Amino acid sequence: MTINRKSHSSLLILVFIALTLLLAACGGGSGKKDSSPSPTASPAPTAEAKSAAAPEPSEPPKPALETTNISIGTARDTQLSPLIVIANEEGYFKEEGLEVKTELFAAGPDVIAALGSKSIQLGSSGDIPPIIAKASGLPIEIIAQQADISGVQTLVVNPDKIKTPADLNGKKIAFVPGTVSEAFFLRIVEKYGLDLKSIESFKIGPTELLPAFQAGNIDAFSIWQPVALNGVKKGGVALLTGKESHVPGEEGPQQLINSYSILIGHNDFVTKNPETVKAVLRALNKSVAFIEANPDAAAAHIGKTLGQDAADIKTLIALNHYALNLTPELVTALESISKFLLDNEKIKEVPDFNSFIDTSYLKAVAPELVTIP
Repeated sequence: MTINRKSHSSLLILVFIALTLLLAACGGGSGKKDSSPSPTASPAPTAEAKSAAAPEPSEPPKPALETTNISIGTARDTQLSPLIVIANEEGYFKEEGLEVKTELFAAGPDVIAALGSKSIQLGSSGDIPPIIAKASGLPIEIIAQQADISGVQTLVVNPDKIKTPADLNGKKIAFVPGTVSEAFFLRIVEKYGLDLKSIESFKIGPTELLPAFQAGNIDAFSIWQPVALNGVKKGGVALLTGKESHVPGEEGPQQLINSYSILIGHNDFVTKNPETVKAVLRALNKSVAFIEANPDAAAAHIGKTLGQDAADIKTLIALNHYALNLTPELVTALESISKFLLDNEKIKEVPDFNSFIDTSYLKAVAPELVTIP
């Protein structure tokens, strides 16, 4: 049979195609059967797909706390207690693994006394009691600020007897010794050139001031809130505050005193329990944000704990500026009040604030809040 060239060429092409398909089906001549699915190539994964498939990086675990049960002391007022109260009420301490017992005292000196006896581990106080204690040798240190409390320092007067600062001469005036209320009174004497020898001074506790005023045993008293507000409700007049004058004809802003509340710890506790101290600061910093965002809820928490009217509390917390910040302004105010205490023979020497203030704990928690070395 004769096969023409054209047919022969076509036959060879068909044989070649058949062999090619056979080799492909056998895995390219490897001798092994390819059990993989369709040879169609999958597209390369996109960057988004890779990102979605990759596990999220987890936060590093927090260091273990040295102790979880602690007592923190504070006073029954809106200057010292709010951050601590809210951290308890909102569960911020628990979020940090802490069980905190809040001890409420009448005033800052009582907090410092409890800190000295180690019945509490940390305490919130006005600035003067810890300065006096430190100057006397008590091993305590400042860990953080709590609030600028200058605006709540108030001189409440009997309006029938006192209408101007000059009328304070020859009158009976009370204050709480060793606190900012005494320093504020002495600032008023200094500012208005009063005759201190003519003034009959009474050094009494904060809970005794209002009864003495109502009974007419004193004509005026220097104190913080809410005692001052209660005095006004009982017929007194707020003549001066740390930031404002209500003197007739002289009304307006006037910085008579710079005062802060601060968080203090006993050296023995803070040096042995640094992670616990940091956990406390993390919780309190959440309280700062809560007060700013939720003043009504904050007032309700504070009022409940202190047994005071929430509406009054809201008015009073607006007079304070709550913050943990350790700043040059804070140091300047502490040095100024220390010099004032020294001049008035309340202390024998000004504390060294380079060692009195320990910035390490707050720097570890929120470094942006520390602007001093």
